[in-house]
Amino acid sequence: MRKLGVLAAAAALVAAACVESPTDAVDPNFDLSMRPVVVHHSVNMINAIESPACPSRGKGIANVKIHDDGSISSSVAITNRGGESVRFGHIHHLNTGAATGPVIWWLSSPIGTDLNLTAADIRIAQLGAFVTNAHFTSNAAGIAELLAKPQDFYVNFHSDNCPGGFARAFLGHAENGTSGE
Repeated sequence: MRKLGVLAAAAALVAAACVESPTDAVDPNFDLSMRPVVVHHSVNMINAIESPACPSRGKGIANVKIHDDGSISSSVAITNRGGESVRFGHIHHLNTGAATGPVIWWLSSPIGTDLNLTAADIRIAQLGAFVTNAHFTSNAAGIAELLAKPQDFYVNFHSDNCPGGFARAFLGHAENGTSGE
């Protein structure tokens, strides 16, 4: 019961944008202990592969899990060395040869809302939320492609300083510190 209270309090802090360091932004519906995992990607998000290029000292680790019920969950730890105002995070999909792609799943909530987190250490954990996009007509279609070609997807987080993204990692790319199970 105490854990539930802590999770609810953390979610309330994010919603009110009154956050102290370190930040823990946890969706109160995040308990996925009963959902079997099909694939787990653990990636190191870095600035050097962001497109468009934008100088930032921020970096992070994202754990993205695909569950057997077709849901996605994520837990992200961001080191916000420059004190940027972190706005939101996503999983994007790329076409071959493209530098950026549309948002497929939001990894921060509420969807479409700037979090404005400025703590030095930020943690966000929640279910991914599929959004209508030009590449996939449904969550199931997106999941099928993510399972088949994870290297065509990247996770990144955006800030006021770098609206296009300050830290990025491709799922399924070993050279970016990625592992898949």
